[in-house]
Amino acid sequence: MRLIELRANKDSFHTVRFNPNGISIIAAIKETTDQRKTYNSVGKSLTVSLIHFCLGSNSNREFETKLNGWIFYLDFQIGDKKYFAVRSTANQREIELNGEKYTIKEYNKYLEKELFRIKENSKFISFRGLISRFIRYGDDSYITNDRYIKNEKPVTNLINNSFLLGLDTDLILKKAELKEKENNISELKKQLNNPEFKAIFGTENKKDLEIKIVELETIIKRYKKSIDEFVIAEDYDAIRKEADKISYELKQEKNKATKFSIVISNINKSLEIQPDISKEQILKLYQEAKIELGEMVIKKLSDLEKFNSQLLDNRTKKLIEEKRTFENQLAETNKTISKLGKMEDEKLQYLKSTGALEDYTKLNQALSDNEKKLHTLNQYRKLTVDYKLAFEENKKDFTNENIVTNKYLEDAEEVIKDNIVLFKSFVEKFYSEKNSGITIDNNDGKNSIRYDIKAKIQDDAGNAVNEVKIFCFDWTILKAKHNHNVDFIFHDSKITADMDPRQIKTMFEIANEECSTNNFQYIISLNQSVIDGLKAEMEAEQHKKLILDNIKLTLSDKSPEEKLLGIQVDLDYDK
Repeated sequence: MRLIELRANKDSFHTVRFNPNGISIIAAIKETTDQRKTYNSVGKSLTVSLIHFCLGSNSNREFETKLNGWIFYLDFQIGDKKYFAVRSTANQREIELNGEKYTIKEYNKYLEKELFRIKENSKFISFRGLISRFIRYGDDSYITNDRYIKNEKPVTNLINNSFLLGLDTDLILKKAELKEKENNISELKKQLNNPEFKAIFGTENKKDLEIKIVELETIIKRYKKSIDEFVIAEDYDAIRKEADKISYELKQEKNKATKFSIVISNINKSLEIQPDISKEQILKLYQEAKIELGEMVIKKLSDLEKFNSQLLDNRTKKLIEEKRTFENQLAETNKTISKLGKMEDEKLQYLKSTGALEDYTKLNQALSDNEKKLHTLNQYRKLTVDYKLAFEENKKDFTNENIVTNKYLEDAEEVIKDNIVLFKSFVEKFYSEKNSGITIDNNDGKNSIRYDIKAKIQDDAGNAVNEVKIFCFDWTILKAKHNHNVDFIFHDSKITADMDPRQIKTMFEIANEECSTNNFQYIISLNQSVIDGLKAEMEAEQHKKLILDNIKLTLSDKSPEEKLLGIQVDLDYDK
């Protein structure tokens, strides 16, 4: 893939036509003396953003609101086939390619197949992630050599970089899956130890779990046995009502019997009562007192004694008759009690051997409730067992994958060496005395990172060494041609921000040589200060050939018309 032209539907826009091969420069010139104006907002970075926009980046709210009615066109070439992409700021959800409309997802998938050799169903790797390795976008992409996209996840970053370095990405995916599994296992452990979670499963102490399970199993067996032996009587309710009636009558009869017994007892006590004093006792009492009683008095006492005796005889006779009556009533009542007792026993025995549908339903409900409790506890037990098993298996898998990766890195030694040699060949043109290379080590930690990939330049903390490292790493990826059909690199002027003119000169010499030899494109935006600074480092002919002759677009701060869009508009296009 190489870029041909970026244009728009507005006449004010400054079309950018790139050299089909070799170097193409977008120059930012400062033409005013107004210190408030700089060439940092003339459109260099916006050019990068618009190319990404035409290559299927996410919708841009700033473009929609501030560039309403604009349509951008990007012509590019893949192999011998030319393409022209059209994307409107108004309807950013679709894009047109060679006259055919695609959704952004479909468009990116199409270009992915044309440019990159990605395995089916690969995760964390895509056209958008990979193309950003050839056209860095935003300030974040110029911090380190291996960082291209703001907020890109470490695994995604690693797998895209490894893919373009020709490394096995399946090993990365495998470790990422293991790490995700470990995270899930850790989360399960937290859940198992969470009091609220334990409450849901009805267990607080895991040590008591087996006891509770056995207890519930025993209870369930009892309920099942009771249900199996349960006989439902259709007349259960009627019999129960009869039994209740008999029990009530029996209680009443027993109360009557108790009353009769009490009455009989009282009669017996009454029959035992005798007169308090007799006639002889009265006479004896008077004699002892030496009092003479007349015949008349003695006769009256005798008559009185006879009268009292007659009264007692009549009372005794009446009490005996009453006693006999109550004894007969008690006997009849006891017969009734005996009869009712037998009837009650029969009814109760029947009820005991059978049951009502309501009771049967209650038994089944109790069985169901306990079975649910048992199921819940068994689930909890299974979770604890699964956690232990998963933990040990994942631990073993991590170890096995470390062994497999170590073996792979030994087998991939040739690919790794080729990357090192290629990177070193670029670095040595900047620093002949500095050791350099790309190290690829197995990361055997419990994380999602499979390889530790480090591009190294001795004393790489020095001035502009990081920018040199970025330049050399990008060219290593481009020239190695691992899994891609991209033939260009696009660098923003940010890459030259901390470089001295000698390093920038070397950068252009490398780009010129590689483009001439391998038919590559190198596109870069430069500020006027850099262009002017190179005059002192290059011969006039070289400066003209590498720099001046390759300026494809000049933007300046002189007026809005001299900027990329040709109008004054403040865009936060990184959104």
